Amino acid sequence: MPYASIATSFVQWSELPQDACSNIIQFLDVLDLQRFSAVCTTWSATCSNINSPRLKSGNPTLLTSRMDHYDGRSKETLVEGTFGLHDVTECTSFCVYNKSLKHRTWVGGKDDWLVTSDKRCSLQLLNPITGETVPLPSFDTIDGIEIDQYSNLSIASEPYNRTLRRVVLCQTPSSSSGHLALSLFDDGVLAYTTKSDNMWFLVDHSSSYFGSCNYIPDIYMDALIHKGSIVAVDNEGFVFSWHMGDKNATLVKATSADIPVVIGSDCRVFYLAKSPGDQQILICVQGHGPVSSCGDFRVLKSEHDRFKNVDSITLFRFDDVGETWRRIHTSDLGASLFVGINHPFYVTCDGIKPNSLHVANIIDHDVAIFGTQGELDMPIEVLNYPIKEEAQSYKIRQGMRTSMWFRPTVPVK
Repeated sequence: MPYASIATSFVQWSELPQDACSNIIQFLDVLDLQRFSAVCTTWSATCSNINSPRLKSGNPTLLTSRMDHYDGRSKETLVEGTFGLHDVTECTSFCVYNKSLKHRTWVGGKDDWLVTSDKRCSLQLLNPITGETVPLPSFDTIDGIEIDQYSNLSIASEPYNRTLRRVVLCQTPSSSSGHLALSLFDDGVLAYTTKSDNMWFLVDHSSSYFGSCNYIPDIYMDALIHKGSIVAVDNEGFVFSWHMGDKNATLVKATSADIPVVIGSDCRVFYLAKSPGDQQILICVQGHGPVSSCGDFRVLKSEHDRFKNVDSITLFRFDDVGETWRRIHTSDLGASLFVGINHPFYVTCDGIKPNSLHVANIIDHDVAIFGTQGELDMPIEVLNYPIKEEAQSYKIRQGMRTSMWFRPTVPVK
């Protein structure tokens, strides 16, 4: 057959019959479907015509471990790269697969990007919607650090093993200047990397001294970038800042917030966020009761797993002029705030209680929701998002991932 005849016999992908497109759609999960609908207007219209399940761009979406029941037991699916994805505004749950999550877990994220790691702390940025991946530098770019091949999510530096607690993704690859990430370890070590540096830098702090066995470190629970500085909160609620433009700078302790003690609460954890007006927000969650055994089965050990039952939250906003913390309530946030091991974000939409705080990763629950009740901010609801009604994501006994917020960006046709 002449070449010209072969060329004219080809059919453009956008011209596939609707029946053929509909048959293809039946075999796609919700992430594949988003990519399918983004190819062209014809395919997008086909998805709309058959009322296929779709993720809404910008909706707060929770990532959890997937549950599979086999012979009445929970089957761990971390190896296969499957996970649960839950749109909390539409009350829809999906079981999805991503080959880039095989043998990996997420350790942080921002918007539609995840930070993933294998057991040797090889970090990678992943966009589950587009499938794009970006490798982060190895931690052995830090002097004196080498990777521990035998410990999950640990790096070795004499005389300690340091376990990775989380990675705060402050800027994604979608940013004009590229990604920027902060790593927090269980012994107080804080490091950062940027696209332009392509290596990790240790943030100078007196408690991060490598040669001494006789110190009690400040363990950072959260960190953010604010106006060119790293801002970190430790396990006692003290806030520190460090200017990124000065490689020789040391962390400076800021004025502490006056955090009230809630009677009956024996432990507290902290998060950082920024207000819509770009002011620092400090969040203190207080609770009680011993943590359940489910924390022992998480791939990622979190410094926030300190109690089983939540009692209340206290919010503070930092006044840059007066350099003081002022107590506020959820009703002062101006929108609903979503925090966890993800970079915090605000959402205002139907299906979300206005001016509320949604905290992922409260040990026995996927989500705890706080709102103002009188003069106190109290938990108004706790939620779990199983794939099946008889299963709850925190019951996985092997390879459980920490619940984390995700905000997909879906092309709109």
